[in-house]
Amino acid sequence: MLPLALILSLAIGLTPSVEIIQDQAAKSAPMMDVNPDSKELRKELLLLMRAGIQVETPNHGIFQGEEGGSLFSGSYDWHSCVIAHWCLLVAARTDKDKELESWLIERLDMESLKREVGLIEGRDLKKSATFPYDEAWFLMMLVELMERSNAPDELSRWRVLIEERLLNWLEKSPFPKSSKRGFIGSYGSWLNTYLLVLWSQPEREETLLRLRALHTEKIRPRREELGQLKTGSGYDFLWIPAINGLLQRSLDEVHSPYDPGPPQALPAEVIVATVHPLGVAISRTWPDAFDAGLGDERARARYHQHLSHFIARKDLWAGDFDACTHWLPQYLWIGLWLSDGRP
Repeated sequence: MLPLALILSLAIGLTPSVEIIQDQAAKSAPMMDVNPDSKELRKELLLLMRAGIQVETPNHGIFQGEEGGSLFSGSYDWHSCVIAHWCLLVAARTDKDKELESWLIERLDMESLKREVGLIEGRDLKKSATFPYDEAWFLMMLVELMERSNAPDELSRWRVLIEERLLNWLEKSPFPKSSKRGFIGSYGSWLNTYLLVLWSQPEREETLLRLRALHTEKIRPRREELGQLKTGSGYDFLWIPAINGLLQRSLDEVHSPYDPGPPQALPAEVIVATVHPLGVAISRTWPDAFDAGLGDERARARYHQHLSHFIARKDLWAGDFDACTHWLPQYLWIGLWLSDGRP
């Protein structure tokens, strides 16, 4: 597999660069000396995700009505279960955790995965409210499975199938996805779908060429506008300026300074209907986590400040399962993965 920096540079026709423009105003701002115990947090998040994917009731997954059920029937909904599997697979590989690896591979047997791919192929996308977000994470999980030395050839074929579905959607859909709602920070986010396809480290030359064309035609003309957004929809669970910042960084572009602002005020409590803004609060920190993974200590301090503010409210990420615990541990873990340099 080609190095990610080279793949992405080829995808958009850029010369790889490690230059990062620092925010001069932020350099002079006071910064709290906060250093959360990320090692213990990782352990707790992994335990929460492992337990969560075994909770099958209630389940609002896309295939819960299918005869025989779905492989990803835990974590309240299909996409949260898929993301949890991806997080756990990455952790098992990078931590060399043989017990966790064995447990996951036993769950993700090839016959079950084959059936799941068949269910995906038979989806009616016109009725799928969580597409393409869900399949983009399924692609990430397939690619992580391919990191194993004994990975079956079927994984590569399924990867191409899902990659094609996402690329076709990106090419046919306007950017932003909906002119009525503006830039979307939820399931139908065009920008987030593009980012996850990039993070999957595409190998096919055809894919790289299509990504390059999409970047030129749809992303580059809106880049500054994306970075200057100040508000989002109440249904959003992704902070679009942060996704834009991650995209610039993932493409090794000379990117604009990123300022997440101060830690957000957190609600007294949340229910399923009002929980999405917590995803915005977490994803807002991801560009700083990315920069921390590149050795930027200023960004790491700011990321830790936001992280400490959020994890102090344990009820908001390890409390009510239906509202929070089935998906927010995954989002917190993504930040830690970014701060580790995306191993």
